Order: sequence, then structure tokens, then C-alpha cells
Amino acid sequence: MRFGYTLAVAALLAASPAMAQVVIGTGDPNAASAHQYQADQDRSAGRANMDAARQEEAMGNYGAAARDREAAHEDWHAAHHQQRDADRDGNGGVTFEFGR
Repeated sequence: MRFGYTLAVAALLAASPAMAQVVIGTGDPNAASAHQYQADQDRSAGRANMDAARQEEAMGNYGAAARDREAAHEDWHAAHHQQRDADRDGNGGVTFEFGR
């Protein structure tokens, strides 16, 4: 009987790299709301930077406009990450993650 258990554990360990990762969590609403707040702040900063870029372009200052546009894209990228973190923290239960 021990050989059967040993064989089962060996098979499980051999197959585990190909299996999905299962994460069981309860979620954290406080962390989710903090991430959502930060995402809103980042989106607002991105809009402000894009507005500044448009004003700089209208005045012919294309170098400053490019910098403002790049800052806006960085803010939107940060907002996307914060939103993803908020979604992750807001959801409880079982999550299957493939390819990790």
C-alpha cells in the first residue's frame, strides 16, 4: 500500500508543472477600495497631463507636449495596474491562474 501512495505522490509531483495554479482567497475590500482610489487618481493625472500636452502643442512647444503625453501614458498604465489589483483584491473565492 505504501508503494501506491509513493507512486501517487511521484505522479502528482511529475505532473504539477503542467497544472494550473489554484488560489483560494477571501478578498480584501479595504485594499480593493484603496487600489480603486489610486486608479482614479492616476486616470485623473493622465487626463490632466494630456490636456497640458494639447495646450503645449497649441502654443508650438512640441518637446514639452511630448513629455506631457508620455507622462499621461505612464499614468494610464499605472491606473490599469491599480484597477487590476483592485479587481484581484475585491474578488474572493477560488481563482484559477494558467501560465504562471
